[in-house]
Amino acid sequence: MLTAFMLTGFRARLACLAAAVACVTLVGCERVPLLAPAGSTITLTSSATTLPVNGSTTLIAQVLEAGGTAPQSGTNVTFTTTLGTVRPANAETDSVGRVVVIFSAGDQSGTATITALSGGASTGTTGAVKIAVGAAAVGKVIVNANPALVPANGGQSTISAVVLDVNGNALPLAPVAFTTTAGTLTSGVVNSDLNGVASTVLTTSTAATVTASVGATGGSGTGTGTGGGTGTGTTTTSGQASGSVTVGILAQPTLVITPPTTPPSAGLPAAFTFTVTLPAANASAVKSLTVNWGDGEVRNLGPVSGTSIQSHVFQDPGTYLVTGTLLDTAGNSQSVSSTVTVIPAPQPTIIITPSPVPGHVGAQTTISVQVTIPAGLTVAKLTIDFGDNTTADLGGATSAAVPHVYLEAKIFTVKVFVTDSSTPPHTTIGTAVVSIVSP
Repeated sequence: MLTAFMLTGFRARLACLAAAVACVTLVGCERVPLLAPAGSTITLTSSATTLPVNGSTTLIAQVLEAGGTAPQSGTNVTFTTTLGTVRPANAETDSVGRVVVIFSAGDQSGTATITALSGGASTGTTGAVKIAVGAAAVGKVIVNANPALVPANGGQSTISAVVLDVNGNALPLAPVAFTTTAGTLTSGVVNSDLNGVASTVLTTSTAATVTASVGATGGSGTGTGTGGGTGTGTTTTSGQASGSVTVGILAQPTLVITPPTTPPSAGLPAAFTFTVTLPAANASAVKSLTVNWGDGEVRNLGPVSGTSIQSHVFQDPGTYLVTGTLLDTAGNSQSVSSTVTVIPAPQPTIIITPSPVPGHVGAQTTISVQVTIPAGLTVAKLTIDFGDNTTADLGGATSAAVPHVYLEAKIFTVKVFVTDSSTPPHTTIGTAVVSIVSP
C-alpha cells in the first residue's frame, strides 16, 4: 500500500529526472564551438601567391597550442578575406591541428588579404596571406610587333603583349590597355588569353610607338618586335606594368634620271642613266623599275639597283617626257620624270667628183665618191646611178673610185644613194653633173 509520503517522493524524483533530461537537451541545442585555447597560434599558408581572375588555390591553417601540440580535433577556425571567397568560411581541425580550405579569386582584380581566427589565436595582419589576383599579379609586360616595319604608304602590324606575373608565369585574363602615338588600333583594351598574350592591330603610315599597360605604369622587361623592332617595359609599382614597342617605316629607294648631255637625234640611240639608291637604314628592296619613254614605248627594267644605262631611239624630233616608276617590295611606288628634246637626225655629206672633166665618149670616166657619216651612224648601203640607166652597188663603203664608160656625148646627172643605220633607215641622195663630149 502506497502512502502519501511515498507517492510524493516518487513524483519529486520523476520531476527531477525530467528536468535533467530537459537540461541535457537544451545544452545539446546550444553547444558552443570548440575553440583554440589561450596561448595557441595559427599559421596560414597558401599554395599560390598570384592567381588569374576566377582562379583558385588551397589554403592550410595550422593550429598549435602553447606547448606546440595540436589542439583537440574539431577545433573551429574562421577565415576572412578582403577579396573573393574562402570555402568553407568555418572549418574544423583534423587530428594534427590542420584545416584545409579553398580560396576562389572571383572576377575582380586586386590583392586578397586572408586571415584565420580561432578563440584567442589569430594570424593577425603580419601572418595574413596575401594573394595578388588578375591585374594585381602582373610583374612584367613584353610587347612585340610583327612586322616591325611597314610601308611608307601605310600598312598594318600585329602588336602582341605578353603578360607575366611576379613569378614570371603567363598571366591569363588580365585586361591590357593599348595606346599608340600614331595611326589607329583595332582594339584599345584586350584581355590576355590562356597563354598570357593580348593582341591588337596597328594601322599606320608613320612611325608609331605602341604601349601596352596592365594597371598603370609598372613592370620590368624588354620586348622585341619581329623583323627588327624593339620594345621596352618598366615597372615602379608592384602589381602594375607596361611595355612599349616602336613600329618603324620602310624607307623608299630613290631614283634619279640623267638624260644625254647633248640633245639626241631622231633615229639615233640616246643613252639615259637611271640611278637607284637604297636608304642606309630600314630600306625595302627594289621590285621593279619601269620606264615610259614618252613615245608610246614602255620598258620594264626589273629590280634595278645602283646605276643602269639604257639606250632608246626616238623616231621623230620633238620633246618627250621620260618617266621612271620605281616599285619596292613593300608596295611603295614613286615616279620620277625627265624631259628630253629630240632634234632632227643629221644627214650624211656626199661629195661626187668625176674625172676627167669633161669626159669622152667611149673612154673611162672615174666617179669618185666620198661619204661623211654622222657620229653614231654607219653606211648600210651605197648605190651609184650613173645617169645612163646603169648603176653600181658599193655595199657599206664610205668612199670609192668607180670607173665608168659613157657611150654618147651628153650631160649626165650622177646620183649617189646613201642609206644609213638609223632607225628606221634613212636614205640621203647626192648629185653631180658629168659632161661627156665626143673624142
